[in-house]
This record gives sequence, C-alpha cells and structure tokens, in this order.
Amino acid sequence: MNQVNAVRKGVIFFLSCLFVLLLVPTVYAAAEEGKDTKVDVADEIITMDWVKRLRWENEDKTVQIKIGGLYSFDWAQINEDSRVGSVYDPVQKHKEEVRWARPKINLKLYDRYEFHFEYEIAGKRGQIQDFWGQVKDIPYLGKIKVGHFKEPFSMTVLMGRTGSTMMEYSPASVFAQARNLGIQFENSYLDGRINAAAGVFNKCNYLDNAFTEDNSGIDLTGRVGWRPYQEDDGKKLIHVGLGYSHQFLDADKQPTSFSPSTGSNLSIIKLTGTGSIPAYGQDLMNLELAGKWDQFWFQSEYTSAYLNTKDRNNAFFSGYHFDVGYILTGESKPFKSGKGVFGAINPKEPFNPLKGGWGALEVAAQYSHTDMNDYHANVRGGVQDNLGLALNWYLNAHTRVAGNYMHVGVAGRDNSSLSNGEMDIYQCRIMFYF
Repeated sequence: MNQVNAVRKGVIFFLSCLFVLLLVPTVYAAAEEGKDTKVDVADEIITMDWVKRLRWENEDKTVQIKIGGLYSFDWAQINEDSRVGSVYDPVQKHKEEVRWARPKINLKLYDRYEFHFEYEIAGKRGQIQDFWGQVKDIPYLGKIKVGHFKEPFSMTVLMGRTGSTMMEYSPASVFAQARNLGIQFENSYLDGRINAAAGVFNKCNYLDNAFTEDNSGIDLTGRVGWRPYQEDDGKKLIHVGLGYSHQFLDADKQPTSFSPSTGSNLSIIKLTGTGSIPAYGQDLMNLELAGKWDQFWFQSEYTSAYLNTKDRNNAFFSGYHFDVGYILTGESKPFKSGKGVFGAINPKEPFNPLKGGWGALEVAAQYSHTDMNDYHANVRGGVQDNLGLALNWYLNAHTRVAGNYMHVGVAGRDNSSLSNGEMDIYQCRIMFYF
C-alpha cells in the first residue's frame, strides 16, 4: 500500500511539474506584455488572460470561465529531542510529499451569478474542496452563497494558502472550522471598510459524508471585519475583526477534540491534544488585529473554545499567534477589503534575470501559543509554543518558493516523556498557483 501511494504521489508530482513547464513561458510573456491575448473562435471573441489565470469570456462579458489551480511540493528535515523520540519512535527524518494538486474552475454569468468547483487529487484521498454557487446584489443582504466552502471564521484560514506567509496555518488555527456544507450571507459597508458574513452549516469535513449519522451537527457562524484606519489606496491600514461560532453536537455520536499541528504537514507528530471529549455543544470566538504600513505588515489572532461537556465539567481551551513581515523588494502586501484578508504578493519585477527582474522577497516571523489544558475538566493535553521564521521568494504572480524554520516546544502534558519535549523543523516548498 505504501508503495502504491508513493507511486501515485510521484505521478501527480511529475504531471504537475510538466504542467508548470508548459504554462510558465506563457506567464512570462503575458506579464511582459501586460495585455490580454485575443483570438477569434467561432465568430466570438475569447480572452486568454494568463496574468490572473486561464480565462474565456464572450464579447460582452456576460459569460466568463476561469480555469486555475494550486500545485505544490514540500521537503522537510525533522529533528526531535530524546523525549519526543521516545514517544514517536522511529521518526522519519527526511520527508517529502505532493502537498496539493488542486485544479479548479470558476463560472460567472451576467456579473451576478457565480459557480465554483475545486477538487484535490493529492494526499490520501481525492476529495471535493469547494463546490458552491453564489448570487450577488441581493438588496440588504449582498451575496448569498450555497454549497461546500469555508465557514466565515478566522482571518488566517479564510485568506487561504496563497495568502499565508508560513507554509502551514498557525497551530492556534486548530479551533477554526474549515469547509462545511451550508448557506451564507455576505456584504460590505462604508465603502468597503466593513465586511460581514454569517451562515448556517452542516458539520461534515468532506462533502461526500455531509449527511451521515456521525456528521449531523449544525454550526451557526459569523464574522465581521472593520478598517478604522485606511489611506494611501490601502497601503496603510489597520484591521480589527471578530468571529463567533456556536456548534450543536451529539455527545454520544460526535465527540469533539482539538489537536494542534507542529506547523508542518510533513510531521506526523502531535505534541498536544485534548483527546476525544463528548460534548453537547461548543462556542468558538476569534479576535483579529492586523495592519500594514507600506512594506511592513503584521497579523494576530486570539481564539478560544468553550465546551458544554457531557459530564458537566465544562472545558475551556485557547490559543493565539502573532505574525510580522517585511517585503525587502518594496512591494506592499495586498489586502482584500471585501473579504477582510491579506492576499498573495505580486512582484513589481517578475523573475527574468536577462532583464534585471528578480521577483519579490519577503522575510517574516511567527509566534504561536496553544493551551490544551483545563484542570477543572481533567484535561491535560499540554501547552505548545511555536517560533517560526520564513523566507518567501515570489518569482512572479503565480510561483513561490518558501523556506521555513520551526522550533516547537511542549510543556504540562500528562505524558511525562512529552512534558518538556522539543522539535526543530526545516522545510521548503515550491508552489504554483493561477
């Protein structure tokens, strides 16, 4: 089975690299010209806009189809001390994997109706990531979205992989609910300075098991973001945000748990975790503070989880992270006001050494803290601290090379071998997205 998976990942990686090699020359050409390429097909004008992604549209732009994708490959060197090694032994020191291979397609009709489909073909199983339809310009409500997509909770999770500075989400994002099946209302106010979204979701993780017996919980989730300070066309701003989710659970069929990552998907180690907790419901709250000033930016979040447990010893867990970065080549980190999230950096000079272009270079750091202990509820899942450093090289609007160093430490866990364990992770990624 392991050999089959290895061959499967190798084939996916080979096809992804081949796809990249076929597209990159066209990307460079389009970036250099800065214009769309138009060709006559069946007496209709079709535009191929490689600067953003492959796009077809008719002459009056009432129908637009965009084809895109996200492809990446990761390497890592994982070092753990003797205390961690005694629990997770043996640990594979050198690892690599196809992190993502996600083709996607987007359809817009009459600039009001939108449909989106994204599928992941890498990893342990093929699965649908996004599958939704949306109608905008609804009076008072703005947009209505129905389908399988991310719940409106946590700035870090909502900005996605291309906007994320570190290779993986902060371990404190363990509380955020990612994609579920539901309906959401979304709107902007005060010339885009306030964004708000709220929805009802069926807890499922994967679309294909959304209505099974073990995935019958309901989430009521909402988020609001506000830019009290914004000037210079958004190059200088302060963002504050609040997210809340009440989740109805079946204590007998659907216990809850939180197990933060170490900051690397290539590491199988989980240093902290609450274990399975039967609960009738949980309340999640997320506070956001972010901002940027030209090349400098920062982002922080605090998240808490309050569980109404079956044994009546209600539990409380929390975590936070703080990220800070600086773009050495002079670009300003994009901010999407409609969503209230940061976006991917677009270099002023795409990588082209023959013409003096070297892309964009960003340095960043992250500190993350998660507390999985609640002594009143008799849960001693441990306290984890992460310190991460990142160097990101954006070759163009579609290609990024990332390097991360993560130091991870754990304390206060029941297991004495892990009570003070530490890890060092060195990892890098090549990512192509369009």
